Amino acid sequence: MGRQIQLRVVGLGVSEETASPRGRRRNRRNRLWRHPLKRYIKVPYPIAAAIAVMEMGVSEYSIIASAVGLTIEEVERVDMVEDLAVKELALARIPVGVLFKLENYVRCPKCQARVDLAPCLACRDSRGGH
Repeated sequence: MGRQIQLRVVGLGVSEETASPRGRRRNRRNRLWRHPLKRYIKVPYPIAAAIAVMEMGVSEYSIIASAVGLTIEEVERVDMVEDLAVKELALARIPVGVLFKLENYVRCPKCQARVDLAPCLACRDSRGGH
C-alpha cells in the first residue's frame, strides 16, 4: 500500500522525480523533460540530452554515453529509436534555444570547441544554428 510507483521510459530505468525533502534542490537529470512546443512529448532528461548531442553531429556512442550519463547500450537503443516518445522527439528535433547540461565535456565536431552544453552555442551563434 505504501509503495512508490516509478515511471519507466524506453526501459532505461530512469524514473520520474519524486518529491524531495524540504530545503533540497531537485535533480533535473532524474525527471522527465517535456518538449516546449509539443508538450505531449516527454522523455527522461538524459535521453533528450543524448538526442541533442547526436544532433550536434557526435556519432560515437561511448562519447555520448559519458556526456549524458547513460550506458553505451542505452545510447544505442535511443539511436535505434525503439520507443515512440523518442521517435517523436527525434522527428520534432530539439528547438533552438533549448540547452542541456552535460556531465562531461564533448568536442563539437563542427567547430572543435569543448562544450558542456548541448547543442554547441558557438556553432549556433556563428552559423545561425546546427
